[in-house]
Amino acid sequence: MLGTTWLAYFENNAREDRAPTPALAAELPSALHGALAESLGRFQLGESAGGKIHEDIATLRDAALDPPTRRAIQLYIEEEWRHARELALVIHALGGELQRSHWTNGAFTACRRLLGLRTKMMTLAIAEVIGIVYYRALAAGLGSAGLSSALSRIANEESAHLDFQAAFFEHVVRVTPRPVRELHRWLLCALMLGVLIAACGVLWLDHGRLLRHAGCGPWAVARDCWRQLAARRFLGLPAGPTRALGFEHG
Repeated sequence: MLGTTWLAYFENNAREDRAPTPALAAELPSALHGALAESLGRFQLGESAGGKIHEDIATLRDAALDPPTRRAIQLYIEEEWRHARELALVIHALGGELQRSHWTNGAFTACRRLLGLRTKMMTLAIAEVIGIVYYRALAAGLGSAGLSSALSRIANEESAHLDFQAAFFEHVVRVTPRPVRELHRWLLCALMLGVLIAACGVLWLDHGRLLRHAGCGPWAVARDCWRQLAARRFLGLPAGPTRALGFEHG
């Protein structure tokens, strides 16, 4: 069962927050510290979101939810909060300050709350895609072993989160009444595509300079975001390659 399998995964994956290596700041050019801290700060805001889903999931009415799935989603959100705390430690190690708000975080929050649980989960799924590509690009391209370790650890868990999301939405389609099942799949695909295009645009608008510094251009980043979904056959997408841009993906 979806919920039972993933509940076991999240329960077994619980761990303490891990601070970055003390050498992290020294491994990066000082001129890069401010830009990197600011960029990571926007992701830190996003990782700290999800409180409304965490609170409401226990009582939401949805055919795709059973008690283990509800609890798995709560633990999934709690892992995102752990990522936020670990990113905060990286930001502080770089001499940066945490951000209280940013328009991108507000926009994604509004998008999550637009239509209900499935919109919320889809928005979170695309945020996982963006996070995987962003964290791994910086881990591979900025030349810091300490940063690579911290961001790769988060990216690997985000990769598992995207696996969970793929399984969740396949379950959503499976419990949809047969006469409208394929229509519902296509509607979810349309939602996914719209959110993905918007998210890729925001990623490049806000973080493009840093991604270029890490050796990633806009089209390569967009292709890699798509490949993260295709590799999982998300909502029935054709299977695609799991490697791109010269750095590893899960």
